Amino acid sequence: MEEYDLVNKISIVPRGGAGGVTIFTPNEEAMESGMYTKAYLENRICVAMGGRIAEEIINGKDKVTTGASNDFQQCTSTAKMMVEQMGMSDIIGPRNISGGGGGGNMFQAQAAGEGSNIKNKADAEVDRILKEQYERGMKLLSENRPVLDLIANALVEKEKITGTEMLALIRGIRPDLVTDEAIARV
Repeated sequence: MEEYDLVNKISIVPRGGAGGVTIFTPNEEAMESGMYTKAYLENRICVAMGGRIAEEIINGKDKVTTGASNDFQQCTSTAKMMVEQMGMSDIIGPRNISGGGGGGNMFQAQAAGEGSNIKNKADAEVDRILKEQYERGMKLLSENRPVLDLIANALVEKEKITGTEMLALIRGIRPDLVTDEAIARV
């Protein structure tokens, strides 16, 4: 993802309820300012769905695990904030409907007789964002199955790889996916 945090490390060593972890190096400018673009947040959702999507591609839909449950919480939370608080939905528009202040909350909307309609629209928008990013992730990983397999094999062999190692692996079979700028940033 061009507009997303860089991978610092990937590990398949189980920790807690997770079968592995990907650690990212956050973009310092965005982190300090707290300002994230819509594209960044959509990429965050797409990336977070990657583990489940990889399981489905490799093992089949009926043999997925519970490993992605925390990722789904993060995805859903991000999509809800985009729609309900950040004005990043064309359907809901530039308003806050989360009840978190700002004057445009659910209770006021309900008093105006539109609360359940707005809530239904917001839920549909969250569903749309999640589905869209899931489909995008599925397309990306399916089209790049050789990259997925190469990284998976490296992880089985070593258990951990760095972001630099990951980029080198990708560049070896898909040089068009890795820019010199990306390598310099890691």
